[in-house]
Amino acid sequence: MNDRKPWRGVFAIPLTPWTDDDEIDEDTLRAEIEFIIACGARGVIGPILVSEFQALDEAERRTFMRILVEQTNRRVPVIVNVAGVNTAQAVGYARYAREIGADGVIAMPPYALRYDLARTRDYLRQVAAAVQMPVMIQNADIAPLSPDQVVALCSEIEHVRWVKEEVSPRHRSIGALAAKRSPYVHGIMGGGGGQYIITEYARGACGTIIAPEICDVVQRIWDLLDAGASDEAATWYERALPAINLEFAMGMAFAKYVMVKRGVFKNYRMRAQADPLDADDVQEIERVYARLEPHLIWKLLT
Repeated sequence: MNDRKPWRGVFAIPLTPWTDDDEIDEDTLRAEIEFIIACGARGVIGPILVSEFQALDEAERRTFMRILVEQTNRRVPVIVNVAGVNTAQAVGYARYAREIGADGVIAMPPYALRYDLARTRDYLRQVAAAVQMPVMIQNADIAPLSPDQVVALCSEIEHVRWVKEEVSPRHRSIGALAAKRSPYVHGIMGGGGGQYIITEYARGACGTIIAPEICDVVQRIWDLLDAGASDEAATWYERALPAINLEFAMGMAFAKYVMVKRGVFKNYRMRAQADPLDADDVQEIERVYARLEPHLIWKLLT
């Protein structure tokens, strides 16, 4: 299989919408995926931390994966998270991802076990063998890999060719990995809500993986950077940054609140966040949203 997919730009992560009975709201999840595609995101990815994947049971996680592939219906690439607490669990998710027709998978090294490079190599090798499609390493502070280790894994294991680089400081980690110029690393994506999108782009990122609530604006920033319009990109970035900072401070409850404001979600219930938004949080979100709302692109298209 050719693992050099044209993955570039914003890949959005659907949030998990909950009913009042604390079940996945499947209709709203499908509407969210439609929103992401209409916003111009170049791909979807999940369920990962943004999706509260750690709070999903086995059946819920597979339901999320299936709906993600079904609703996208080949319009944009779908990358499915197969990370597990051990290799056997990850391989099971990987096989399911292949069965339902995902375009690729993302896997963090075993996050519940003591970090060990040999174990990580075996883990990724087994995941790649199970899917026979592009594999993205999620390189994060919880189980960090050095640039040399990432290059080695990509060169040694067939299909392991992509990286979501999140080791702090993220922008420098992206630059250090890009500087290796390895033919086995087909692309490096950032994240963090797009907080450092301009410097990540400058240092060699091919895209960014973010929550969906303002993915239309972040994709606009990326398109302007690709077009060489750096000043206009900076203007849009400065418009978006207060919202991005609130997401960083308040977590996915912020993102869900904005999705309610945008008419996609019915509520901003969280299963994996202990502290709900308080009245001051809501007041600040409303203030920031009012300033950003005139620039929301999806609103203008609907």
